[in-house]
Amino acid sequence: MNRAGLLLLALLIAGPAARAQEVRERAPPTAPTLSVRLSSPPEAALDTPVVRAEHLLEDRVFDGALKNGFSVHYHFRLELWRKAALFDRLARDAEWDTFVRLDPLTGEYDLIRSTGTIEHFTKVEAVSGALATPFHVDLLPPDGTGTRYYYVATLQIESLSESELAEVERWLTGDVGPAISHTGNIGDALADGFRRLLIRFSGLPRRSLEARSGVFEAGR
Repeated sequence: MNRAGLLLLALLIAGPAARAQEVRERAPPTAPTLSVRLSSPPEAALDTPVVRAEHLLEDRVFDGALKNGFSVHYHFRLELWRKAALFDRLARDAEWDTFVRLDPLTGEYDLIRSTGTIEHFTKVEAVSGALATPFHVDLLPPDGTGTRYYYVATLQIESLSESELAEVERWLTGDVGPAISHTGNIGDALADGFRRLLIRFSGLPRRSLEARSGVFEAGR
């Protein structure tokens, strides 16, 4: 077989493998997920609820916002609901926040938690892995055995400007009151609502996730 024939045969053999590799490379990224569970099964001794958010940065939806100087705000909320015959009742709730920003000078990702800790990463995959760390929440039923409950977890993800993140950092260090919260006077609420409206129509990414645990009996 001449050289041209060998080249054609090689292309025919390599073609399917190359196309298969291209399909793998174009496979859609894993979508973000949120889950809430009890740290031990409901039929055993009751333990704290565990909230976990996975694959939060793997779909690259917030890449453009990070690279253009915006930070990403992850607002978590966990609610404990009491099961009732007619209308379920909210018994307790807890909220916490996490922020991610890209430092334009170092190229590192900063992960800032509402506890005041700051972590630094060089790869976005490492940030996504850190965000996926299970979070044990001290939110137990208030009364004794026999009452049925369930947990509802929500996660709101949106972009923040650099000035808003600076206010958050000052709050974490105790310089000012919480600049970004879900409480405040009417003026603060209107300003926050207007900012959210601007984000919605600006094309900046935002996302909402929700998860619910199974029903369990307190003390069982």
